[in-house]
Amino acid sequence: MRNRIFSHLALFLVTALLSGCAVVPFLPFLPVLGTAYDGYVVWKSGKATKYYAFDLDTTYRAVMRASDQLKIKSTLIKSAPKEGYSLEIKENVPMHIDILPLEKNVSVTTVVISISIFGDKQYVELFYKLVDDNLTKKADVGKEKTQ
Repeated sequence: MRNRIFSHLALFLVTALLSGCAVVPFLPFLPVLGTAYDGYVVWKSGKATKYYAFDLDTTYRAVMRASDQLKIKSTLIKSAPKEGYSLEIKENVPMHIDILPLEKNVSVTTVVISISIFGDKQYVELFYKLVDDNLTKKADVGKEKTQ
């Protein structure tokens, strides 16, 4: 009976952690890790999605800086400052990037990168890392100005 409870508990923990549910408050020996999507790239059907706690224009500028840092040419397909931006990259790794607000009047932005079936996931994750770095630098500069 005791082994059965332990195996069920272990299965529950592994399932919860692999599914993105990182908060297990009733187990005091596990730390509370925060929201499930904070800092994670979610992959589904050739699309990678990441959420940023910045406004649409700031995130757009960070995406453009990341493409400049990787020396890739991005073509702006759609530009609507309130509705979002759409970029097309036709280089070694063809990608389509959508920068969209999560909800109106909320400073959370979604960056969705679509790649082909044979696309390079590591390249997309490098792109997200550069966007993260650019947004972190922007946030640090903003903190210095307020102090």
